[in-house]
Formats: sequence, C-alpha cells, structure tokens
Amino acid sequence: MAKTQKLPPITSDTKILSFDIETNDLHGKAFAIGAVLVDANGKVVDEFSGRIEITGPVHEWVKVKVLSVITDMPVNYKSYKELQEAFWQWYLKAEEKSDYVVVNNGYPIEYKYLLECQQIDLEERYWQHPFPILDLASLLIMIGENKNEFVKEFMKESSFKTHHPVHDAMVTALAAFKAFRQAGQL
Repeated sequence: MAKTQKLPPITSDTKILSFDIETNDLHGKAFAIGAVLVDANGKVVDEFSGRIEITGPVHEWVKVKVLSVITDMPVNYKSYKELQEAFWQWYLKAEEKSDYVVVNNGYPIEYKYLLECQQIDLEERYWQHPFPILDLASLLIMIGENKNEFVKEFMKESSFKTHHPVHDAMVTALAAFKAFRQAGQL
C-alpha cells in the first residue's frame, strides 16, 4: 500500500519534526543525532538525542567544529546499528504526530541516513519515510531570505550552538515556522 502524502493546512496546531545528523566527514558515518517535534509556539513536544563513539580516525573538521560543542551529549548507544534502531523507533512515533518533516540542507547526510534506516528491513519500512520532506533552504528561497543570515538570527537570540544536532534541529523547526509566518501561511 502506497503512503499518502501529508499536506495539511499550516495552522497554530501544526507540528514540525526536524532532525540533524553529525557525521565523521561529509560522507562518513553518523555519530550524533538530534531530533525534535516542535509545535507552532516553539514548544518541544518530543525530543531524541543519540550519540555513539566515532570509530576510526576523527576528521579534523569534526574535532574542531562538532566534538567541541556536543560535550553535553553523552555517548548513549553502543553501536551504529543500535543508534539507527533507536532513532528509527523514535522517528516513526514522532512522524505520526507531525504535520511536516523539515531538515536543513538534508542532502547527503539526513537523506542518506533515512535510506540506510529503511534498508535494514526494506520490506517492512518501504513506505515509512517522510512524504514530503521539506528543506529549510527551499522554504527560505521562496520568501526571498538568505538561509545563512536567517539561521544566524536564531543562534544569536539563544544559547544554541551550531553543529550541535539537537540545537540545529530546533533552529530548523523554528526557522521553518518563521518562514511559514512570513509567507502568510501561519
């Protein structure tokens, strides 16, 4: 059975699921995931935070830009597979409660990760994906905003840290709601 596309009206009851993944290099393995289910008032309804030890050499950029800001994210999973399963189970429940799934520049990392999770049991998970998945950059282009400047505004107004996956997921959700408001949708 095919999955029906979710395109509900955007209202004050809308909920966004947003997730962000940190990898050991752009095409490396995921080692930290942050995900939030946020309502239109910016309240976190549900949250996922998962991290594993990085296996192998750590990319220099990751050492400087990511590991230094995720010190508050304990390693709470023993393996890549365990992290995938935990995220997938959380995602399935949160996605049911969400109206839209939004990522910030999801290719290649977030899109690839969802596909990897589905591949674990493709027969069962064949239709268990976001439909649609919105990209923050596309939303901002439609309203004439520069993504980098738009997102920096949220970082300045909060204690959020760039490259912290929970913070990045939250900023993406908040920025998407602001884009919906500016577009006159909310």
